Amino acid sequence: MSTRREVIETGLGVIGSMALADREAHAAPVYRIPEGLAAPGDLLRQLDEDLRIHASFGSKISGGKGDLDAARWIAQRLDSLGMEVRKLDFSVPSFLADVAEVRTPEIVVPVFPQPVVVPTRVGGLRAHGALMRDEFHAPQVAGKIAFIDLPHARHAALFNPPVMPLVQAAVRAGAQAIVLVTNGPTGEVIALNTKLDPLVDVPLALIAPKDFPPVSKAIAEEQLLEIELVGDASDATSCNIIATRRAGPKWLAFSTPRSGWFQAVGERAPGTAAFLELVRWASVRFPDHSIFAMNNGGHEFDFKGSHLALAEAPPAQDTVIWTHLGAGLATRDRLGLGVRQLGMMDTADPRRVLMASGEMLDTCRRAFADISGYKDPLEILGGAGELSTFIDHGYRRAFAGLGVHRWCHVPGDGIETVDAGLLLPVVEAHRAVIEETVGRFGIA
Repeated sequence: MSTRREVIETGLGVIGSMALADREAHAAPVYRIPEGLAAPGDLLRQLDEDLRIHASFGSKISGGKGDLDAARWIAQRLDSLGMEVRKLDFSVPSFLADVAEVRTPEIVVPVFPQPVVVPTRVGGLRAHGALMRDEFHAPQVAGKIAFIDLPHARHAALFNPPVMPLVQAAVRAGAQAIVLVTNGPTGEVIALNTKLDPLVDVPLALIAPKDFPPVSKAIAEEQLLEIELVGDASDATSCNIIATRRAGPKWLAFSTPRSGWFQAVGERAPGTAAFLELVRWASVRFPDHSIFAMNNGGHEFDFKGSHLALAEAPPAQDTVIWTHLGAGLATRDRLGLGVRQLGMMDTADPRRVLMASGEMLDTCRRAFADISGYKDPLEILGGAGELSTFIDHGYRRAFAGLGVHRWCHVPGDGIETVDAGLLLPVVEAHRAVIEETVGRFGIA
């Protein structure tokens, strides 16, 4: 989470009451609207520019400065298309850490307080540590600080297995506090999506695998450890950006989340750039269709923004297609051995999947036939991000690209993880799906 100093320096909440009319007072990159349907070269340049602008906003944590700056930029871009744009505020949990560490007299190791944060007392909580790798080890953490050594994976959420069953087992056994060792592809700490209320009633933090060895040594030597999580636990304000263009009776709907842990460039920038381009393109290509576009905050907290924004969406029976641009839409792969980075690659990370409602599967299969990871779309699974929520609300024709790339939810998810050349064919495939679907189900 952000430190108090970072929030003071960046002015959290500076656009909490943003109005679109105020855009001259908050300079944002100027958007040059391409005339008509942009040529591939122009589109590639625009996608590259949008990826870089997104990266420039820094941390995208819900309610932070980067989240709100990105919201302003996206709102201005949609406004430039002549759409009616509204900003809808809502609260999200926030914890501005003053101290977040595990220590002994010899070592001080930083940890990441897992939202929704249960803080320790000032000065910390003192106990022996115990290592736990599976539920059979749970009895040995009673009265101690449980260090749960998670299996190596691209972890994304606290409430999913294998994370939550291990956490619950440690709580039932009587652990005083819990620290998750988030073993993943980069060696960095992996932040975890969560619910709107604390999922456990003891302090819970995350530690990077690369930082864990001295703590592991202290546990083995049966040293007393201290964990301290102290800061300002309150609410922050994130927002949804809702844009509409009213034309004919049939609607085209577009959505993408905006917020995310740390910089979230690989996680969010490709989806954001694709979202902006597809809304622009649709407004030119389908002048007789109404357009609904929603860009949501609060993603880390059980997709809060999406749930709230659905009240603004057009009727399901009038919506020709819902196009959702999910996480890790097109990110670079890496050549590596374990957590050792041997070099970036010019191909896409294959850990992505295309999901679609039943009657969209064949259309998606044809459009994405040459794109790795997306070639064989799956029918939408329950709990698969926001997409399954749209289907639950009656939107019959919906699809989304989703991925958990290797930098997902880690501090190193920066501009080097994306490439407009990898995103361009994905955008073109989305266009093809929309074209065919409108041709079949939209207005002639």
